[in-house]
Amino acid sequence: MKIFKTLSATLLGLAIAAPAAAEEYNANHFFAERHSMVRGPYVDFAKRVAERTNGEVTFRVFSAGSLLPPASSLQGVRDGVAQVSYHAGTYTPAELPIANLIGNMAFYNTDPMVMAFASTEFGLTNPAALAEWADNGVVFGGGYSTSQYFMMCNTDVETLADVKGKRMRMAGGAWSRFAEFVGAVPVSIPSSEMYTGLDTGSLDCAVAAADALDSFSLKDVVTSMNTLAIGNYYAGFEWGYNAGFWQGLTAEQRRVLFDEMAYELAQHRVAFDADVATAVASAKDAGMTVLDPDAALQQALADFVIADEAALIENATSRGVENPDQVLTAFKAVIDRWEALLKDVDRTDTETLAALARSEIYDRLDADTYGVN
Repeated sequence: MKIFKTLSATLLGLAIAAPAAAEEYNANHFFAERHSMVRGPYVDFAKRVAERTNGEVTFRVFSAGSLLPPASSLQGVRDGVAQVSYHAGTYTPAELPIANLIGNMAFYNTDPMVMAFASTEFGLTNPAALAEWADNGVVFGGGYSTSQYFMMCNTDVETLADVKGKRMRMAGGAWSRFAEFVGAVPVSIPSSEMYTGLDTGSLDCAVAAADALDSFSLKDVVTSMNTLAIGNYYAGFEWGYNAGFWQGLTAEQRRVLFDEMAYELAQHRVAFDADVATAVASAKDAGMTVLDPDAALQQALADFVIADEAALIENATSRGVENPDQVLTAFKAVIDRWEALLKDVDRTDTETLAALARSEIYDRLDADTYGVN
């Protein structure tokens, strides 16, 4: 009996001392785990958040579309299938007309670091953008930017004349309009289908960030890459939170998420560009030719950038955006601000970049009220 009482007391003491089991939340991304947009901003992010919250906020990361397919990620995070998710705005133009408006202004500034920080600040602070997130039941956590998009082809594409008639995988929107502007044929397919398209000949080129040479194994089917910078992609969000989940967090937990998103915003940009450099070098070693655009192709892109703003405004107006020209003006001001802030910053120094993201963006948010009121 004495032994039984002692054992019972010991077990009771352990039960009191042990913390309550933390709930595990779902984090969703449709890229594979090895991609830079998942490795840091989701896998590493989940570990850092769990450590800093003592396990109170623990995310289980679902990658490669294993929880939600690309087109369903906005609805999925709204409905609570995921508590946080990446979403590419191109898939939901009717639901996110403002996000697509600024996301389609991809040629105004093609510096990925600038666009990642600018899209984050705009999404967190612009009243029209904030209203759009709220209408969709999402709390915007932070943005991103891919590295610059290039034409990666299974035939040489160097000049404006070479582009004519080529079937090019485009990300939709402004990219598709650019293809038509230069006489190419835009093909709208997910990034996961680029390899098959190039391999079977249904595509001549895939227009995407050059890390795809490795992350989507395109180096096996690409023979040349043109260095014309055809914008970069940042529409939607890298982190969008379910509103109920976000509002159920404490202010201290939200502040942890702010800090870690600032870190991963910077870390992702450093990692993405490093992945591009590695992928291009590997592809060149395997025989890929790197071609510079001729003057006519460069001029065609410059002419398109000027002409396309009218199309951006017209499309946004047709989707119900009020004063889209003012939205673009506001976004340009944020872009210009970040171009100046990042001018002399070491683009490989994650800690310095993260500190800048905190001081200029996340530290200015009120963890008690952001996404709550």
